[in-house]
Amino acid sequence: MFGKVMKQELRANSLLYGVASAIALLFAFATVINRTRGTDVSYLVKAPLLISGCTIAIVVLVILFLIHTALRYQKSMYGNEGYLTFSLPISSVELVTGKYAAAALWGIIVCVLCALLCFSIIYGAVAPSGTELFWAEVEKVWAMDGIRSSMILIAVSLTLGMLETVALLYLAITLAHLPFIRKGNGIFALIFFFGISYVEGKVLEFIPSLSTAYIEKTMTAIINNADLDAFFQGIRSFMLPAAISAVVMSVVYLAVTVILAKKYTSIQ
Repeated sequence: MFGKVMKQELRANSLLYGVASAIALLFAFATVINRTRGTDVSYLVKAPLLISGCTIAIVVLVILFLIHTALRYQKSMYGNEGYLTFSLPISSVELVTGKYAAAALWGIIVCVLCALLCFSIIYGAVAPSGTELFWAEVEKVWAMDGIRSSMILIAVSLTLGMLETVALLYLAITLAHLPFIRKGNGIFALIFFFGISYVEGKVLEFIPSLSTAYIEKTMTAIINNADLDAFFQGIRSFMLPAAISAVVMSVVYLAVTVILAKKYTSIQ
């Protein structure tokens, strides 16, 4: 049943994400094509508009994903689709994790699209006459093990952070629909979401490499030294614990969501 739940969620969201992905890809490829085929003069005319479009597309993709994920979970669990959902012979674990797996897959796709758009913005900002220099610098930077591993770690950490946000959204919405909360579910969901986020931030302060003081000290030292290697070493020093904490907190949020859904909702 886990697979069926995931398949149903993917199918229900396919049209919306398909259209959004197509528009994002259109901006990305248009920016690259304009940069590749245009002259320095024609490039300068279109590039600012296309780069702005890519930037807006990134913001829209992230906001769309988070808002739609929250609304989809609320609707399928506690809204009009709740009756059908709870009539299925499925456990709370399979139901919540199936929905989460589908949302996670869409989240990864969104992250990939955002990465492609970011590359299009950087590539599109370089004049056609600077092509050889651009690729030479990219090859030089990518050949550095420390920088390459740091960039991969940053991408992984951002993706895990987005997936943790989804798990937190599920928990906040579940808490907002507990039996003793009869009205204002959306308001309570927002309160729980930001409240838990605040508490999580305070808890993470006890981890030395994630404390605000440590990060500020590290970044100040990096800026003062103007050392690129030191910069990425500093990034790795708190990105790795951040990625691990995102995984741990996601598991905790999902576990609590499953327990509450099993105890306080009509899952058969």
